[in-house]
Amino acid sequence: MIRNFFSLLLVLSISSSLTLLHASVYDDEVLTIYSKILPRMILMSTKKNKFKDKISICIVHDKVDARAADALREKISSEYPEGIKNLKIKMTDTVYADIESCHDAQMVFLFDSSESNIKKAADFSNKNAMISMSYDAKYLENGVASSLFLGRKVVPYINMSAFRLAGVDLDNTLLRVSKIYSEDGQ
Repeated sequence: MIRNFFSLLLVLSISSSLTLLHASVYDDEVLTIYSKILPRMILMSTKKNKFKDKISICIVHDKVDARAADALREKISSEYPEGIKNLKIKMTDTVYADIESCHDAQMVFLFDSSESNIKKAADFSNKNAMISMSYDAKYLENGVASSLFLGRKVVPYINMSAFRLAGVDLDNTLLRVSKIYSEDGQ
């Protein structure tokens, strides 16, 4: 009887661990930095002109990363409780399979996923003239427009080709403080 109980307990703990293996681990401090940068990135682009009274951010994730998406949304809300520059911040979140629900956003923030999901999301954002930003800078090579360069200093990492494809221009001040991504690795 006790042996069966421990066997059941072992099976349950292994199965719950396997579910967590597919979830990415997100650094809370990095999410805090993103929460401060996302609305400001919109304000330093031509996307700020799309809405007169609000800016819109769509957070895209896999189902296993729903808690991280909630944490980012809460951090943005606590950082900007009244919005920014007299603009309310509208946030939605969705899974990669339903990215079409982001069609009216000015920016999509992409949590880690498969390369095919990232590529589809980047193509979607370019087609709909949105800024795309990913948690991981490695996705810039998949067509994502921006991320963060985490070095001695934390600076925006900009993929100019993706911004051109989306038809979004950036403020020169943002470009001066950013690291520019190039496909040849330089």
